[in-house]
Amino acid sequence: PRPLVERELAGLLLSPEQVNAAMSATGMTVTNTQTSMSDNSATMAPQECLAIDGAAEAPVYANSGFRAERDQSLNDVDHFTRYLKQAVVLFPIVEQAGAFFDASAQQWPACHQYTHTQSESQWSVGQISNANGTLSTTATQQNASAPGWGCGRALALRNNVIIDVNTCSANPADSALKIAEQ
Repeated sequence: PRPLVERELAGLLLSPEQVNAAMSATGMTVTNTQTSMSDNSATMAPQECLAIDGAAEAPVYANSGFRAERDQSLNDVDHFTRYLKQAVVLFPIVEQAGAFFDASAQQWPACHQYTHTQSESQWSVGQISNANGTLSTTATQQNASAPGWGCGRALALRNNVIIDVNTCSANPADSALKIAEQ
């Protein structure tokens, strides 16, 4: 297939209805849309865990050669029992996107535990899967209030695009993987 171009990126993001279905939710609403990556590196440690902590983090993609990015954050605004950040990152050619994916596959396993420094919450990273062009894992907040809190992560290589997904809820299971595969 031909490489995608920047104007096609927004159309790759799932609608709130699709997100509701994938996350077994109702009322997921877009709360933020961006065309540039976030940088939350100052709020967590160690730095090698930034890629697992959140989707579309600027330091993770630095010097990767990406051309453009679109992302959306959604949550169930009334309760904030579910959260999603879905991002699509455009590379000029498939090989550059593949090189970023391969580097991520090497880097993700270096992260086992991390801390959000502003809240002092501790996180444990589960087993990392690398199958069918998709990396996935879950991170669980230690000592979270009942019913608990965890985040699913998925990073998928499709053509010249990296799909980068972070889902959080009491039981994220494979929600990030489901969204990335859609």
